[in-house]
Amino acid sequence: MPGVCARGLSHGERKQLAVNLTRVLALYRSILDAYIIEFFTDDLWGTLPCTWQEALDGLNPPQLATLLLGMPGEGEVVRYRSVWPLTLLALKSTAYALAFTRTPGSQTPSEFLENPSQSSRLTAPFRKHIRPKKQHEIWRLGELVKKLSDLTGCTQVVDVGSGQGHLSRFMSLGLGLMVKSIEGDQRLVERAQCLDQELLQALEKEERRNPQIRAAGAAASGAGPPVAAESGCPSGPPGPGEPCGSLLHPGSAAGPAGGDPDSTGPAALPSRAGLPC
Repeated sequence: MPGVCARGLSHGERKQLAVNLTRVLALYRSILDAYIIEFFTDDLWGTLPCTWQEALDGLNPPQLATLLLGMPGEGEVVRYRSVWPLTLLALKSTAYALAFTRTPGSQTPSEFLENPSQSSRLTAPFRKHIRPKKQHEIWRLGELVKKLSDLTGCTQVVDVGSGQGHLSRFMSLGLGLMVKSIEGDQRLVERAQCLDQELLQALEKEERRNPQIRAAGAAASGAGPPVAAESGCPSGPPGPGEPCGSLLHPGSAAGPAGGDPDSTGPAALPSRAGLPC
């Protein structure tokens, strides 16, 4: 399926593309924000214009894919069984015009040149259990948040819907940000707690092998090695101006395993000296 390649656009063209995308997304927000289950629970079919219902009613999934997405089988010609309303045809044409290309570029991103399955921008502890696409997203988003935090003087970051906490861990332990994570799914919270401990143990082993890491972390925090909590986990938030600890020996976080004491979420890891990512 052809599409837009932002890499070849000028700055002005990219701004216009963003404006067009925002306009279309806002216009069809009621469709885009819906979950599949809501099709049945909220009668989403009934919210479509009657002319759309007449055009789409009775089509099976392969036919819908062919007509809406332009994905005919080999040797198959797209044929409409009825005249489609202009609004539906306009949506299809607009989606084609604004969609990003699904065809990969000729050049492999530099971060995956050495290993297509491991981003070179993330150090090994932060890549574990994460697919390449997610590794790329975590690095790019983490660096963006770090840059914005530095520019605005922001001292704390809240990761809402943090899932298994991959991004939170990178921003906290990798980029030295003070991060609070909020997640409503208890299963993801428990998984995040396990991954928190796994990463901290891996970093502690690395520190024992390379003592200079602790020295770098202590220098960055302006204090000597902090005293570890009895359980090995943070116990309480540091006071104003207090150091949060070095890279491998965390200071304190709010609550035993979550963002705020009254919220549900994976461990809110405090600020550390960052790893060279």
